[in-house]
Amino acid sequence: MIIVMICPYMRGKHYLDTLRNLLPSAIIGGINIFLILLVLNLLSLNLGIFEQSFTLAFTFYILLSILLLNLPLKKLYLIIRRKNKGHLDKILAGLLLILFSFVLLLFTKMQILWITSIPILASGLDLTLQGLDKKRKELHLLSVASFVYVLFFMLLQTIPILWHTIQRSSLMFSNLIGTVINKPLSLGPSASGLWIVVIFLILSIVSFFISYNKKQSKIIRLTLPIVGLLIAWSVYLIILGFIEFESKNDVINLHYILFLLCLIPTFLYLSKYEYKESTTRILKFKDIKKLPKNGAIWALLFLFISSVTLTTFIGADTTDTDDQKILFYGQNMLGTWDIPEYGKYGREASGMFGLLPIYLTASGYENEIIVENITTFLNTTQPVHENITRYVNVTDYVSIIESPEITRDILKDINVFVVANINKSFSQNEKDIIWEYVENGGSLLVLGDHTNVGGIQEPLNDLLEPANIRFRFDSSLPLDSKFKWITCYQLLHHPITLKIDSLDEIQISVGASLDITSSSFPMIVGRYALSDEGDRLNEEMAYLGDYEYNPGEQLGDVVLVAGSYYGQGKVLVFGDTSTFQNSAMAYSYPFIQSIFTWLNNERTETGELLQIGISILLLIAAFLVYIILKNTRISFAFFPVALCIALLISTIVNPILIEDVKISGDVVYIDSSHGERFSLELFTDDSVNGLMLNLNRNGYLPIILRDFSKEKIEGSKILFFNAPTRSFTGDEVEFLKQYMSNGGIIVLAVGYEDKYASLPLLDEFELDMEGVPLGPVPYVEESPEEYENEPKFVDSWPIVFNEEYSRSYYNFTWDIDYYLMVFVEHGNGGLLLISDSQYLLDKNIESIYDYWPGNIIFLKHILDDFKAMEGWK
Repeated sequence: MIIVMICPYMRGKHYLDTLRNLLPSAIIGGINIFLILLVLNLLSLNLGIFEQSFTLAFTFYILLSILLLNLPLKKLYLIIRRKNKGHLDKILAGLLLILFSFVLLLFTKMQILWITSIPILASGLDLTLQGLDKKRKELHLLSVASFVYVLFFMLLQTIPILWHTIQRSSLMFSNLIGTVINKPLSLGPSASGLWIVVIFLILSIVSFFISYNKKQSKIIRLTLPIVGLLIAWSVYLIILGFIEFESKNDVINLHYILFLLCLIPTFLYLSKYEYKESTTRILKFKDIKKLPKNGAIWALLFLFISSVTLTTFIGADTTDTDDQKILFYGQNMLGTWDIPEYGKYGREASGMFGLLPIYLTASGYENEIIVENITTFLNTTQPVHENITRYVNVTDYVSIIESPEITRDILKDINVFVVANINKSFSQNEKDIIWEYVENGGSLLVLGDHTNVGGIQEPLNDLLEPANIRFRFDSSLPLDSKFKWITCYQLLHHPITLKIDSLDEIQISVGASLDITSSSFPMIVGRYALSDEGDRLNEEMAYLGDYEYNPGEQLGDVVLVAGSYYGQGKVLVFGDTSTFQNSAMAYSYPFIQSIFTWLNNERTETGELLQIGISILLLIAAFLVYIILKNTRISFAFFPVALCIALLISTIVNPILIEDVKISGDVVYIDSSHGERFSLELFTDDSVNGLMLNLNRNGYLPIILRDFSKEKIEGSKILFFNAPTRSFTGDEVEFLKQYMSNGGIIVLAVGYEDKYASLPLLDEFELDMEGVPLGPVPYVEESPEEYENEPKFVDSWPIVFNEEYSRSYYNFTWDIDYYLMVFVEHGNGGLLLISDSQYLLDKNIESIYDYWPGNIIFLKHILDDFKAMEGWK
């Protein structure tokens, strides 16, 4: 990094070569080891909470610095130019590997592929330097060590018992250190820094296998780095125990200290040993006949098959959702089945679970709710005002079953049984029936909440006892106060997390963390999170704790979502209900679709264990073949490349194996794929939750559109754009015109200052805006109650349009007529332009604390007009 920064200020044509020659070889080797270890920890998110863009950019510059430090660019240029056949094959192969590593880093979205880029780059650099007659033996060590770490990372993501073992080890060891120093500590591996220690440990173990020192026994050589790292980790935990932190995320901010501590025993150990040279053979066409006899080729094959098998979701597909039936337990629960409606605004407007079965019905599922008394249930789902006409009722989408208890007949044809926030335990007979149902292949989805709110903890834990999953008396809180959960999640490799495009789809808020055993498995973990113990005296605030880290509370790697197999069936548990609540549905529904897809598929514990077992056996076989057979002289670079190809294949295949469940009906998409100017947080001034609530009130199902999917848009009624900042392409404009021709409606809210990205679409309909700032219309600061039943704009601009093809929805006169909302018909649909980038935001329509009646009424009028159009889809 430093080299990159100082290069522009150094004079002379060959300043990099001069600098490289001045540095001793040992210093360059030490810098290489330091920077590669730093990069591995950065990409593994071990050094604290950073935005993804920062991590990738910082990594890019570090890797670029490594290349500039090691590559003699002048000599490299001359050899390539002269086409020296003795060296060119290695150089070109090495440069291609380096290029490939940067492609993985910059153009893929999976964390494991980013980490895989490191051994590929190290191998490529090693190969290139060999072609230049430059030997840097530490590059082979770094290539092998980083490759082994990628294997470990893959196993950690796919084998639950490995994650569970490491988590428990960190909690137990930190607790032991805390006991010794009389300072309570309960730190998960992310908070204790164990993941950092693991990377250094892998480097030391690999060094043991590829180095030699005749003066020391093998036992001493292997033990020394392990003991050194254990001491470094212990010292760090002691430091943490004696520091009083001002905020709960300060623990994570000190991980650089552990990184530096681990460097000490690592460099002391590495400095005493010589390393075996890397295998440099590049396979050529004439070697093809010898391949079946080469042990390294078989090792590559076993590695490849093992990795594909381990990371592919075999058997995770599901049948048609029309055959799937979901039963919701609707009694003895904390929560309601109401939906947004006119007459309830602000904080009380969203309701809780009423939209969930409506969305699921739109995806083809058949839904039922079991209640103790139908009359009582119907009374709780009626509009708050008799004169209000609802466009949708939850009872229109579910069948209601009246029964005081769960019976075998009720569960007989059910695919998924959903239990949320129950505050009364099932009878023993009911529990026996439920677990018999799961054992025979049914799926159980259990949703709970924090700190025993409403008395739900004991009934939920009583139900879940056979699954070995328990709700804790706590609140799980993210350590990042700015981005909250977005930067604090860890998603394990699982079908329900496969299609998460954006972490804000998860929509977990404040819920309980979960205790699990080795027989259950985590799916979503709060890597940088706090288990804030509840306060049983704080009844007024639902027994919440103080929202601060207190010594002894678990910090790091708290389980938020967990699963378990029971017989032929599945159990899935969420420590928070927020994902499934009405207010989150527009954000989280793609994630919910993945959840119910997995709960309905035929993947079993036996099949999953068999898949893991075969993968591990093949991996062991690859290791043994490579070690035992002598004819393995091919470049080690083939191994990280083979692993990378296997991971890329599973990345491509898995979405095919798990098809998207389509949603149809009154679907409305709110686009975020063009960098629209609104917040994806819930109920801030710049959010669009108020718009979503009003769409719900009018019978629509809004969903955030994160990728511009033509297939999804074609199945929708309305498409919203709010001040796009990325320009529409020609192909997108043509598609949107066809969408409108078929009856779709586009609503585009954009002001003059933000219009440029929208011009390709506006120009097609002879629409534009004048640069005349009209500001808030009407101006209501002095007497807002006088205008509260009229539409209100925040930052409006006059629209220029062709009156022959368009009609005004809103205009006002001030010397001349100004038009602020114009509709252009196109085919069976059309485009509604609102000349205000802030019109659709919560601060102008409806927020958690306030709302503007005029905009709510006006939006209803617009939606009613759309429904009355002749060509409505």
